[in-house]
Amino acid sequence: MQRLKQIPKKTIKLAVIIILAAALVLALVFSWFGTIELAQFNSRSLMDWRLGSSIDYVRSLDDAKAYDEGRYRWFSDERGSGISAKGTDTRYYLGSHPDSGLGGYKVIGFSSSEKYYSVLGIRVGDDELDAKTTLLDSGYTMRGGGFNSCRAHRGQVTIELSFEHGLVTNIAAYLGT
Repeated sequence: MQRLKQIPKKTIKLAVIIILAAALVLALVFSWFGTIELAQFNSRSLMDWRLGSSIDYVRSLDDAKAYDEGRYRWFSDERGSGISAKGTDTRYYLGSHPDSGLGGYKVIGFSSSEKYYSVLGIRVGDDELDAKTTLLDSGYTMRGGGFNSCRAHRGQVTIELSFEHGLVTNIAAYLGT
């Protein structure tokens, strides 16, 4: 306690202001890059690669086209392009996304109708109402959809679900809005 009395009050106030400013800047950076919602999404989802992450040995379009040709194939559709496991419709969209870390060639989307995978714990075959409730409970805002689909958004993560007869038939997640 004696040492604190030796430090001028002006210095203590300045140190507190600097610490608060640094915390504010850090919070803004995390918010800008979507770090918090992306961490929540990835920790509660089951996929081969995390959304916003890199795939080993894939640093460019050419690397992706040649990636493990025995198990994966290159695809391109209206949403973008990437790799897909052979014999399934599970797709990993790849590309540059500056808000997912420091840019680079990363996983920027995922789509599947396979029961093995999950998005925020939601799997193909789950009840539609339960899936929508999970999205809302996880802090997502409904931003569209229709009779057989819904689109939810939180920060940099967008989730799309498709339904048929009250059950989830496809799960998808993308970086960006």
